Amino acid sequence: MIEATGIELLKLPVLVGEGNVQEMLVSDLELDFPAQKIRHIDAYITDLSCEVIRNKVIIQGVVHKQIFYVTQDNVVQHQAEDLPFSLFADVPGAQPGMEVELNPIIEDIKVELLAGGNILHQKVIISIDVLAEEIQQLFVEVGNGPLVVVDRVIGENDSQSMVETTFQLDIPAIKIIDIVAELQDVSTEVIDNKVIIQGTLHKQIFFVGQDNVEYHREENVPFSHFIDLPGAQPGMNVQVHPKIEYIKKELDEAGVELLQKTVINFFVKVTEEVQLQVNLDNNGKLVRLPEVINENTKQVLQESTAALDIPAIKVKDIDVSIIDIETQVVSDKVIVQGVIHKQIYFIGQDNVEYHQREDVPFSTFLDLPGASPDNTGALVDIDVEFVKPILNETGEELTQKVVLEVFVKAFQDPPAVRQIAIVSTPANEAIVPTPKCDVNYDRDNENNNDNGDD
Repeated sequence: MIEATGIELLKLPVLVGEGNVQEMLVSDLELDFPAQKIRHIDAYITDLSCEVIRNKVIIQGVVHKQIFYVTQDNVVQHQAEDLPFSLFADVPGAQPGMEVELNPIIEDIKVELLAGGNILHQKVIISIDVLAEEIQQLFVEVGNGPLVVVDRVIGENDSQSMVETTFQLDIPAIKIIDIVAELQDVSTEVIDNKVIIQGTLHKQIFFVGQDNVEYHREENVPFSHFIDLPGAQPGMNVQVHPKIEYIKKELDEAGVELLQKTVINFFVKVTEEVQLQVNLDNNGKLVRLPEVINENTKQVLQESTAALDIPAIKVKDIDVSIIDIETQVVSDKVIVQGVIHKQIYFIGQDNVEYHQREDVPFSTFLDLPGASPDNTGALVDIDVEFVKPILNETGEELTQKVVLEVFVKAFQDPPAVRQIAIVSTPANEAIVPTPKCDVNYDRDNENNNDNGDD
């Protein structure tokens, strides 16, 4: 993690508005068996989604309940129920396209048995805090404030590319009515000073045949393009905003070959995750910042033995990568789990090179005083420092010693809202991201309603 001081151009979530909405959901559930009492109800909110409109956020979700009740013959039965809901929160300043974070909580559940225990009458009170924010890039003073994890802007650039194709129509056309195009499966790769962009140009072609009937055809065209971006390095974060600007279409005299020239504009921004101290200012902008709680590094030795499919005389190479990384925050510790994925290349006794793969799970923990499962997130970076292969005498078993360096940073989650010192704002202050609805599901989201006797 890189530390920085001075003045930095950062990409930050600026708080635009916040609000809260509360609702009481009333429902009657017909029980499978007559009940004499409710033992308890486990309830939580799931499947939350949202849509931002002017000064409001529309929220939809489901209250999922696991109901345990005692029947007339003193048997505890279980029954599940999903209760959909839809509501809106007033959030002054919210606009379509902004990012939204939702923090849902089930505050209380009131239950009552009706109709001789056959109907369960429920009142569920839910509360949802809503934060609307706009991603902006700002010149910020750094050096003396709280230590936070942020994205530093390395650079940005835009470039145009023209994709030219000739599509063969299976039905002769007399006129092209329209071509509707969109970009799909867009992916990026950062190399030294460049960003490579790949994807698929998906087109829907509408045309009139010689019988005066309108027809439709589809075309998928792979494309690739690169943009110069000085300072970009592998491993950095990249955001790309592609836009189809123009489609030129030409139909040959026979009405069979359709020539298309599609102009695509790519705007690319590259950022790097850094930790730095941002200066605070009572007159500054409100920004949500994940403050660093602690960090630690640990080396892990993982030894495993693989039975080779073919006896080997020599190990040529072992490519090692770490996949399926998971973290769990407990009190003052972070547990890290993952899989060591190995591609083993070796020479058999017939002098032919062979390949074999191996996946080895691993787990470890790091001490991080101050970490808590209630309000702490974790960033993990794992490097493969050393790999030592050892063949046994017969060449049938390969023992491998892999040394990993595990780095973990604990930060406050959800982030704190701070007023930071702004030096100036670039001309393209606002960065329009893909609209996103983040949900913070925490332990307060679940409500365990116990209506029974101990």
